[in-house]
Amino acid sequence: MGERKIDVLVVRWYERAGRDDIAARWLDAAREHLPEAMPRRFGDTEPLRGRLDRDGEEGFLRAYDSADSLLFISGKGPVHHASLSATRPGYFGPTVAHSLHAELPATDPRVHRFARALLHPSTIYVSASIEGGEILDGDTLYGPPERPGEPFLAPVGDWLGLPPRPPIWCWFGPAYQRLVRRQVTGEKVADGLFWSGGPWVREPLHARLSEPDPNHRAALRTPRGLRRSTLQIIMAGLHR
Repeated sequence: MGERKIDVLVVRWYERAGRDDIAARWLDAAREHLPEAMPRRFGDTEPLRGRLDRDGEEGFLRAYDSADSLLFISGKGPVHHASLSATRPGYFGPTVAHSLHAELPATDPRVHRFARALLHPSTIYVSASIEGGEILDGDTLYGPPERPGEPFLAPVGDWLGLPPRPPIWCWFGPAYQRLVRRQVTGEKVADGLFWSGGPWVREPLHARLSEPDPNHRAALRTPRGLRRSTLQIIMAGLHR
């Protein structure tokens, strides 16, 4: 099968670092809600050398435990790619992100059920956006997209804030409840708020992504404990 351009649904889960059960949670959620997201192949470098049919779920869990920063997953179409943050506290900041890349509509109920199944009290924010014009060559997905989706909001593990432009849908975790409850409306889901349209959050909550100085890109208001101070970043670099 030759290469073709596709539009890709990207779902990202941002959560506080420190939990190491995302691989097990992923297996449970995929098995129940989105079997195509099961890790057919997996690894922390290309080519992905782990195989579920050979190594089993225990092999997948071991691969996650031994990964340095990210464990990559190749599922079964229409789930073409996923990644799980394996970053442990230390050099990186206190926020981690996991992602799903699928050739599915954002309204697909299987995606919604899968996204919700991965939620827990440490989840900060979950969003869905479309990246247009990526290349699918066989079962391998290549970027960058011609039309980017929502920008990444936690570079090096430091949370910047909410996107200036709204996603297709999102879920605000408990840490954001107090900050957004008077600005947006939605459905209460798993101790958070599911938003799928209407007014977006106000500018003080927006990540300032166009700021030339990386130290000034964080939103004016964010929940506490999701990013490091400048001193902490310097000290982490010295002890790397």
